[in-house]
Amino acid sequence: MKKVLLLVIFCILLTSSVSAVPYFARKFRTPCQTCHTFPPHLNQFGLDFVAREYRMEALPAHKTVPFAVWATQKLKFSDRNDFTKSFPNRIEVISGGEITDRISYFVEWRVLSYQTTSPDGRLKDRSGRFEDLFLIFQLTDRLSLTAGQFRMLSQWDASRKLSLSTPVPFSASIGGEPALSSRLSSLRSFSLQGRAPALRLSVGSRSRTTPADGWHHEFTVPFSGEFSAPLTDEARDNASFELEGRPKGLFYESYHRRGLDTWGGGVFVGDNRWMANLVGQRELGQNHLYGSIGTARFRNDLQDFRLTLGHYWIPRPWFALGSRFDHLSADGRGPAFVPHLNFHFPGQRYTLLFVVEPFLQKRNNGITTELSFVF
Repeated sequence: MKKVLLLVIFCILLTSSVSAVPYFARKFRTPCQTCHTFPPHLNQFGLDFVAREYRMEALPAHKTVPFAVWATQKLKFSDRNDFTKSFPNRIEVISGGEITDRISYFVEWRVLSYQTTSPDGRLKDRSGRFEDLFLIFQLTDRLSLTAGQFRMLSQWDASRKLSLSTPVPFSASIGGEPALSSRLSSLRSFSLQGRAPALRLSVGSRSRTTPADGWHHEFTVPFSGEFSAPLTDEARDNASFELEGRPKGLFYESYHRRGLDTWGGGVFVGDNRWMANLVGQRELGQNHLYGSIGTARFRNDLQDFRLTLGHYWIPRPWFALGSRFDHLSADGRGPAFVPHLNFHFPGQRYTLLFVVEPFLQKRNNGITTELSFVF
Protein backbone atom coordinates (compact mmCIF):
# COMPACT_ATOMS: atom_id res chain seq x y z
CA MET A 1 0.00 0.00 0.00
CA LYS A 2 2.97 2.33 0.64
CA LYS A 3 4.01 2.00 -3.00
CA VAL A 4 0.53 3.09 -4.08
CA LEU A 5 0.52 6.17 -1.84
CA LEU A 6 4.01 7.23 -2.90
CA LEU A 7 3.12 6.93 -6.58
CA VAL A 8 -0.12 8.87 -6.12
CA ILE A 9 1.66 11.69 -4.26
CA PHE A 10 4.33 11.79 -6.97
CA CYS A 11 1.69 12.04 -9.73
CA ILE A 12 -0.18 14.84 -7.96
CA LEU A 13 2.95 16.91 -7.23
CA LEU A 14 4.37 16.48 -10.71
CA THR A 15 1.11 17.32 -12.45
CA SER A 16 0.52 20.34 -10.22
CA SER A 17 3.92 21.74 -11.12
CA VAL A 18 2.90 22.09 -14.78
CA SER A 19 -0.55 23.62 -14.16
CA ALA A 20 -2.98 20.85 -13.24
CA VAL A 21 -5.17 20.20 -16.29
CA PRO A 22 -6.30 17.03 -18.10
CA TYR A 23 -3.55 15.76 -20.37
CA PHE A 24 -5.03 16.26 -23.85
CA ALA A 25 -6.47 19.65 -22.94
CA ARG A 26 -3.10 20.66 -21.49
CA LYS A 27 -1.14 19.29 -24.45
CA PHE A 28 -3.20 21.21 -27.04
CA ARG A 29 -4.12 24.16 -24.74
CA THR A 30 -7.84 23.79 -25.30
CA PRO A 31 -10.80 23.26 -22.89
CA CYS A 32 -12.37 19.82 -22.41
CA GLN A 33 -15.48 21.01 -24.31
CA THR A 34 -13.43 20.95 -27.53
CA CYS A 35 -13.84 17.15 -27.60
CA HIS A 36 -16.69 16.52 -25.15
CA THR A 37 -20.39 17.38 -25.19
CA PHE A 38 -20.36 16.39 -21.53
CA PRO A 39 -17.29 14.54 -20.18
CA PRO A 40 -16.67 11.73 -20.97
CA HIS A 41 -19.29 11.76 -23.81
CA LEU A 42 -17.58 12.79 -27.08
CA ASN A 43 -18.73 15.26 -29.72
CA GLN A 44 -17.85 15.06 -33.43
CA PHE A 45 -14.46 16.71 -32.92
CA GLY A 46 -13.63 14.21 -30.17
CA LEU A 47 -14.68 11.22 -32.28
CA ASP A 48 -12.46 12.43 -35.12
CA PHE A 49 -9.58 12.91 -32.68
CA VAL A 50 -9.88 9.28 -31.55
CA ALA A 51 -10.25 8.09 -35.17
CA ARG A 52 -6.96 9.85 -35.98
CA GLU A 53 -5.34 7.75 -33.22
CA TYR A 54 -5.04 10.70 -30.77
CA ARG A 55 -3.57 13.13 -33.32
CA MET A 56 -4.77 16.74 -33.34
CA GLU A 57 -4.37 18.32 -36.77
CA ALA A 58 -6.29 21.51 -35.95
CA LEU A 59 -4.17 22.59 -32.95
CA PRO A 60 -0.42 22.59 -32.26
CA ALA A 61 0.96 20.31 -29.55
CA HIS A 62 2.90 21.67 -26.56
CA LYS A 63 5.33 19.93 -24.23
CA THR A 64 3.78 18.82 -20.95
CA VAL A 65 3.73 15.91 -18.53
CA PRO A 66 2.27 13.11 -20.69
CA PHE A 67 -0.53 11.90 -18.42
CA ALA A 68 -3.65 12.88 -16.49
CA VAL A 69 -4.91 11.56 -13.14
CA TRP A 70 -8.49 10.49 -12.41
CA ALA A 71 -9.41 10.01 -8.73
CA THR A 72 -12.85 8.80 -7.63
CA GLN A 73 -14.74 8.37 -4.35
CA LYS A 74 -17.80 6.08 -4.50
CA LEU A 75 -20.78 5.62 -2.16
CA LYS A 76 -22.83 2.48 -2.79
CA PHE A 77 -26.03 1.21 -1.16
CA SER A 78 -27.59 -2.19 -1.95
CA ASP A 79 -31.08 -2.95 -0.63
CA ARG A 80 -30.91 -6.58 -1.78
CA ASN A 81 -27.64 -7.32 0.04
CA ASP A 82 -28.22 -4.81 2.86
CA PHE A 83 -24.90 -2.94 2.82
CA THR A 84 -23.65 0.62 2.46
CA LYS A 85 -20.06 1.34 1.48
CA SER A 86 -18.09 4.52 0.91
CA PHE A 87 -14.62 4.01 -0.51
CA PRO A 88 -12.00 5.45 -2.91
CA ASN A 89 -12.51 3.08 -5.82
CA ARG A 90 -10.12 4.53 -8.40
CA ILE A 91 -6.91 6.47 -8.88
CA GLU A 92 -6.06 6.16 -12.54
CA VAL A 93 -3.14 7.41 -14.61
CA ILE A 94 -4.12 8.07 -18.26
CA SER A 95 -1.89 8.76 -21.23
CA GLY A 96 -2.08 8.52 -25.00
CA GLY A 97 -0.79 9.98 -28.25
CA GLU A 98 1.42 9.38 -31.23
CA ILE A 99 4.80 7.67 -31.08
CA THR A 100 5.54 8.01 -34.80
CA ASP A 101 3.51 9.07 -37.85
CA ARG A 102 2.17 5.49 -38.04
CA ILE A 103 2.11 4.30 -34.40
CA SER A 104 -0.03 5.56 -31.48
CA TYR A 105 -0.60 4.37 -27.92
CA PHE A 106 -3.16 4.59 -25.12
CA VAL A 107 -2.77 3.60 -21.45
CA GLU A 108 -5.12 3.61 -18.45
CA TRP A 109 -3.40 2.24 -15.34
CA ARG A 110 -5.37 1.93 -12.10
CA VAL A 111 -2.85 2.64 -9.38
CA LEU A 112 -5.70 2.23 -6.88
CA SER A 113 -8.65 -0.02 -7.73
CA TYR A 114 -11.38 -1.24 -5.37
CA GLN A 115 -14.79 -2.77 -6.07
CA THR A 116 -17.52 -4.33 -3.95
CA THR A 117 -18.34 -8.02 -4.16
CA SER A 118 -21.65 -9.82 -3.70
CA PRO A 119 -23.39 -10.64 -1.46
CA ASP A 120 -21.71 -8.94 1.53
CA GLY A 121 -20.25 -5.85 -0.15
CA ARG A 122 -16.68 -6.72 0.84
CA LEU A 123 -14.06 -4.57 -0.89
CA LYS A 124 -11.90 -6.33 -3.46
CA ASP A 125 -8.43 -4.86 -4.05
CA ARG A 126 -7.24 -4.94 -7.69
CA SER A 127 -4.71 -2.11 -7.51
CA GLY A 128 -2.22 -2.08 -10.36
CA ARG A 129 -4.38 -3.46 -13.15
CA PHE A 130 -4.55 -1.88 -16.60
CA GLU A 131 -7.91 -0.77 -17.93
CA ASP A 132 -6.36 -0.18 -21.35
CA LEU A 133 -2.87 -0.80 -22.70
CA PHE A 134 -2.52 -0.89 -26.47
CA LEU A 135 -0.67 0.22 -29.60
CA ILE A 136 -2.31 1.20 -32.90
CA PHE A 137 -0.37 0.62 -36.12
CA GLN A 138 -1.70 2.57 -39.12
CA LEU A 139 -0.92 0.17 -41.98
CA THR A 140 -2.64 2.13 -44.78
CA ASP A 141 -5.13 5.01 -44.99
CA ARG A 142 -8.00 2.54 -44.43
CA LEU A 143 -6.32 -0.30 -42.53
CA SER A 144 -5.00 -0.40 -38.94
CA LEU A 145 -3.92 -3.03 -36.41
CA THR A 146 -4.49 -2.66 -32.66
CA ALA A 147 -2.51 -4.86 -30.25
CA GLY A 148 -2.77 -4.93 -26.46
CA GLN A 149 -5.64 -4.87 -23.95
CA PHE A 150 -8.87 -3.02 -24.80
CA ARG A 151 -12.66 -3.30 -24.93
CA MET A 152 -14.14 -5.57 -27.56
CA LEU A 153 -16.90 -3.26 -28.88
CA SER A 154 -15.88 -0.16 -30.87
CA GLN A 155 -19.24 1.33 -31.86
CA TRP A 156 -20.38 1.97 -28.27
CA ASP A 157 -17.55 2.54 -25.78
CA ALA A 158 -18.51 2.17 -22.11
CA SER A 159 -15.53 4.35 -21.15
CA ARG A 160 -17.53 7.32 -22.50
CA LYS A 161 -20.92 6.57 -20.94
CA LEU A 162 -22.53 9.07 -18.56
CA SER A 163 -24.08 6.40 -16.34
CA LEU A 164 -22.03 4.56 -13.70
CA SER A 165 -23.23 1.09 -14.69
CA THR A 166 -22.95 -0.46 -18.17
CA PRO A 167 -26.07 -1.45 -20.17
CA VAL A 168 -26.70 -5.16 -19.80
CA PRO A 169 -26.33 -6.21 -23.48
CA PHE A 170 -22.75 -4.95 -23.32
CA SER A 171 -21.83 -6.10 -19.80
CA ALA A 172 -23.47 -9.57 -19.67
CA SER A 173 -20.93 -12.28 -20.45
CA ILE A 174 -20.90 -15.88 -21.67
CA GLY A 175 -18.55 -18.25 -19.85
CA GLY A 176 -15.77 -20.25 -21.45
CA GLU A 177 -14.28 -23.63 -20.68
CA PRO A 178 -13.81 -24.09 -16.90
CA ALA A 179 -10.22 -23.75 -15.64
CA LEU A 180 -8.43 -25.02 -12.55
CA SER A 181 -8.63 -21.54 -10.95
CA SER A 182 -11.75 -19.40 -10.58
CA ARG A 183 -9.79 -16.34 -11.78
CA LEU A 184 -8.77 -17.96 -15.07
CA SER A 185 -12.31 -19.27 -15.54
CA SER A 186 -13.65 -15.72 -15.25
CA LEU A 187 -11.02 -14.41 -17.67
CA ARG A 188 -12.14 -17.00 -20.26
CA SER A 189 -15.61 -15.41 -20.38
CA PHE A 190 -16.53 -12.96 -23.15
CA SER A 191 -18.60 -9.77 -23.07
CA LEU A 192 -18.88 -6.90 -25.53
CA GLN A 193 -17.55 -4.30 -23.10
CA GLY A 194 -15.17 -6.60 -21.27
CA ARG A 195 -11.47 -5.84 -21.60
CA ALA A 196 -9.10 -8.54 -22.79
CA PRO A 197 -5.71 -8.91 -24.43
CA ALA A 198 -6.49 -8.97 -28.15
CA LEU A 199 -5.51 -8.25 -31.74
CA ARG A 200 -7.84 -6.17 -33.90
CA LEU A 201 -7.74 -5.49 -37.63
CA SER A 202 -9.80 -2.40 -38.52
CA VAL A 203 -11.00 -1.49 -42.00
CA GLY A 204 -12.75 1.85 -42.42
CA SER A 205 -13.07 5.18 -44.12
CA ARG A 206 -10.24 7.64 -43.67
CA SER A 207 -11.75 10.97 -44.71
CA ARG A 208 -9.35 13.74 -43.78
CA THR A 209 -12.12 16.06 -42.62
CA THR A 210 -14.31 13.55 -40.70
CA PRO A 211 -12.30 10.31 -40.21
CA ALA A 212 -14.83 8.91 -37.71
CA ASP A 213 -17.62 8.84 -40.34
CA GLY A 214 -18.42 6.05 -42.81
CA TRP A 215 -18.45 2.26 -42.64
CA HIS A 216 -16.18 0.50 -40.15
CA HIS A 217 -15.35 -3.20 -39.99
CA GLU A 218 -13.49 -4.70 -37.02
CA PHE A 219 -12.03 -8.22 -36.82
CA THR A 220 -10.96 -8.95 -33.23
CA VAL A 221 -9.25 -12.04 -31.78
CA PRO A 222 -9.46 -11.90 -27.94
CA PHE A 223 -7.34 -13.97 -25.55
CA SER A 224 -7.97 -15.03 -21.95
CA GLY A 225 -5.99 -12.89 -19.55
CA GLU A 226 -5.40 -9.50 -17.96
CA PHE A 227 -2.43 -7.13 -18.13
CA SER A 228 -1.55 -6.01 -14.64
CA ALA A 229 1.29 -4.87 -12.38
CA PRO A 230 -0.21 -5.67 -8.92
CA LEU A 231 0.76 -3.19 -6.20
CA THR A 232 -0.53 -4.95 -3.06
CA ASP A 233 -0.48 -8.49 -1.69
CA GLU A 234 -4.26 -8.86 -2.14
CA ALA A 235 -4.06 -7.52 -5.71
CA ARG A 236 -1.52 -10.22 -6.55
CA ASP A 237 -4.36 -12.72 -6.04
CA ASN A 238 -7.21 -10.66 -7.50
CA ALA A 239 -5.39 -8.97 -10.38
CA SER A 240 -2.33 -11.05 -11.23
CA PHE A 241 -0.88 -10.85 -14.73
CA GLU A 242 -2.46 -13.65 -16.81
CA LEU A 243 -2.29 -14.53 -20.50
CA GLU A 244 -3.36 -17.71 -22.31
CA GLY A 245 -2.07 -18.31 -25.82
CA ARG A 246 -5.32 -19.90 -27.01
CA PRO A 247 -7.83 -17.41 -28.54
CA LYS A 248 -11.36 -17.19 -27.12
CA GLY A 249 -12.79 -17.00 -30.63
CA LEU A 250 -13.45 -14.30 -33.24
CA PHE A 251 -15.51 -11.14 -32.88
CA TYR A 252 -16.65 -9.36 -36.06
CA GLU A 253 -18.24 -5.90 -35.83
CA SER A 254 -19.63 -3.74 -38.63
CA TYR A 255 -21.20 -0.30 -38.18
CA HIS A 256 -21.84 2.97 -39.99
CA ARG A 257 -21.23 6.35 -38.38
CA ARG A 258 -22.46 9.71 -39.60
CA GLY A 259 -21.78 12.49 -37.17
CA LEU A 260 -22.91 11.27 -33.75
CA ASP A 261 -25.41 8.79 -35.24
CA THR A 262 -24.43 5.13 -35.66
CA TRP A 263 -26.06 1.80 -36.42
CA GLY A 264 -24.58 -1.65 -36.78
CA GLY A 265 -23.91 -4.88 -34.94
CA GLY A 266 -21.47 -7.62 -34.08
CA VAL A 267 -21.14 -11.40 -33.77
CA PHE A 268 -18.78 -13.40 -31.53
CA VAL A 269 -18.19 -17.11 -32.23
CA GLY A 270 -15.88 -19.49 -30.36
CA ASP A 271 -15.46 -22.37 -27.96
CA ASN A 272 -19.02 -23.81 -28.34
CA ARG A 273 -20.66 -20.44 -27.63
CA TRP A 274 -21.77 -17.37 -29.55
CA MET A 275 -23.19 -13.88 -29.08
CA ALA A 276 -24.89 -11.41 -31.44
CA ASN A 277 -26.02 -7.81 -30.91
CA LEU A 278 -27.50 -4.90 -32.87
CA VAL A 279 -26.61 -1.38 -31.68
CA GLY A 280 -27.95 2.07 -32.64
CA GLN A 281 -27.39 5.67 -31.50
CA ARG A 282 -29.13 8.89 -32.52
CA GLU A 283 -28.35 12.51 -31.62
CA LEU A 284 -31.28 14.96 -31.65
CA GLY A 285 -30.09 18.36 -30.43
CA GLN A 286 -29.70 18.13 -26.66
CA ASN A 287 -30.98 14.54 -26.65
CA HIS A 288 -28.95 11.39 -27.25
CA LEU A 289 -30.80 8.10 -27.79
CA TYR A 290 -29.20 4.65 -27.80
CA GLY A 291 -30.31 1.04 -27.79
CA SER A 292 -29.15 -2.53 -28.23
CA ILE A 293 -30.85 -5.88 -28.67
CA GLY A 294 -29.06 -9.20 -28.67
CA THR A 295 -28.85 -12.83 -27.70
CA ALA A 296 -26.20 -15.32 -26.61
CA ARG A 297 -25.79 -19.07 -26.69
CA PHE A 298 -23.96 -20.64 -23.75
CA ARG A 299 -21.80 -23.78 -23.65
CA ASN A 300 -24.62 -25.63 -21.87
CA ASP A 301 -26.96 -24.86 -24.84
CA LEU A 302 -29.00 -22.30 -22.90
CA GLN A 303 -29.86 -19.10 -24.77
CA ASP A 304 -30.78 -15.69 -23.37
CA PHE A 305 -32.17 -12.35 -24.54
CA ARG A 306 -30.64 -8.90 -23.82
CA LEU A 307 -32.19 -5.47 -24.34
CA THR A 308 -31.43 -1.87 -23.43
CA LEU A 309 -33.04 1.44 -24.38
CA GLY A 310 -31.42 4.61 -23.06
CA HIS A 311 -31.46 8.40 -23.27
CA TYR A 312 -29.24 11.35 -22.30
CA TRP A 313 -30.50 14.93 -22.08
CA ILE A 314 -27.78 17.61 -21.88
CA PRO A 315 -29.51 21.02 -21.52
CA ARG A 316 -26.41 22.76 -20.07
CA PRO A 317 -22.66 22.19 -20.49
CA TRP A 318 -22.47 21.37 -16.75
CA PHE A 319 -25.68 19.32 -16.29
CA ALA A 320 -27.06 16.10 -17.80
CA LEU A 321 -29.97 13.84 -17.02
CA GLY A 322 -30.40 10.31 -18.33
CA SER A 323 -32.11 6.97 -17.88
CA ARG A 324 -32.27 3.53 -19.43
CA PHE A 325 -34.33 0.37 -19.41
CA ASP A 326 -32.43 -2.94 -19.14
CA HIS A 327 -33.62 -6.51 -19.51
CA LEU A 328 -31.67 -9.78 -19.28
CA SER A 329 -33.78 -12.93 -19.45
CA ALA A 330 -31.11 -15.11 -17.84
CA ASP A 331 -31.07 -13.32 -14.46
CA GLY A 332 -34.74 -14.10 -13.70
CA ARG A 333 -35.28 -10.70 -12.03
CA GLY A 334 -37.24 -8.95 -14.73
CA PRO A 335 -36.56 -5.49 -16.21
CA ALA A 336 -34.51 -2.78 -14.49
CA PHE A 337 -34.86 1.00 -14.65
CA VAL A 338 -31.65 3.01 -14.21
CA PRO A 339 -31.89 6.85 -14.06
CA HIS A 340 -28.82 9.04 -13.49
CA LEU A 341 -28.04 12.68 -12.75
CA ASN A 342 -24.69 14.21 -13.83
CA PHE A 343 -22.83 17.42 -12.97
CA HIS A 344 -19.38 18.59 -14.02
CA PHE A 345 -17.29 21.74 -13.47
CA PRO A 346 -15.41 23.58 -14.92
CA GLY A 347 -13.88 21.40 -17.69
CA GLN A 348 -10.73 23.45 -18.22
CA ARG A 349 -7.83 23.48 -15.72
CA TYR A 350 -9.40 20.47 -14.01
CA THR A 351 -12.76 18.71 -14.02
CA LEU A 352 -15.02 17.66 -11.15
CA LEU A 353 -17.64 15.04 -12.03
CA PHE A 354 -20.56 14.06 -9.79
CA VAL A 355 -23.02 11.29 -10.69
CA VAL A 356 -26.05 9.94 -8.81
CA GLU A 357 -27.50 6.67 -10.13
CA PRO A 358 -30.40 4.73 -8.55
CA PHE A 359 -30.92 1.14 -9.70
CA LEU A 360 -34.55 -0.02 -9.61
CA GLN A 361 -35.35 -3.71 -10.12
CA LYS A 362 -37.54 -6.25 -8.37
CA ARG A 363 -35.71 -7.50 -5.24
CA ASN A 364 -32.56 -5.71 -6.36
CA ASN A 365 -32.77 -1.98 -5.60
CA GLY A 366 -29.83 0.25 -4.83
CA ILE A 367 -28.18 3.61 -5.37
CA THR A 368 -24.63 4.62 -6.23
CA THR A 369 -22.99 8.04 -6.18
CA GLU A 370 -19.55 8.89 -7.49
CA LEU A 371 -17.42 12.02 -7.13
CA SER A 372 -14.43 12.25 -9.52
CA PHE A 373 -11.56 14.68 -9.84
CA VAL A 374 -9.72 14.66 -13.18
CA PHE A 375 -6.56 16.73 -13.63
